[in-house]
Amino acid sequence: MDLRVILLGSLAMSLCACGKVDFGSGCEKPVDLVAPWTEMGLPLEEGQARVCEVSGEELKVRSYTWKTKEEATPALKQALSSAGWTEDRCTEQACYYDKDGFEVSVQPMDFEVKKKKLVTIAMRHKTDR
Repeated sequence: MDLRVILLGSLAMSLCACGKVDFGSGCEKPVDLVAPWTEMGLPLEEGQARVCEVSGEELKVRSYTWKTKEEATPALKQALSSAGWTEDRCTEQACYYDKDGFEVSVQPMDFEVKKKKLVTIAMRHKTDR
């Protein structure tokens, strides 16, 4: 068999695998957003971010859009502010936003999958005290 055919076949097979983005254990398959998350305008870039878990109260996302939680925090704040949420307070772990008697907490965390850096974002939605 011609060496060029073998090399081209190997290249084609590796290109097919390249299109698949690995979001790590616990986030193998994407799930669709549900309310209230659909109304927040979250910056979930197609192919770079994946919703891993979702309910009306909790959301878990992994995203290669940012490499660190410090990069993700201002983008998430901007999205929530644009959707009418007001920042209430921030701690080392999370920031809290208020709107219409509800509170949402946003906790970005640094994460790594196969030595590639990405961010995991955990969010919780509840009635504001």
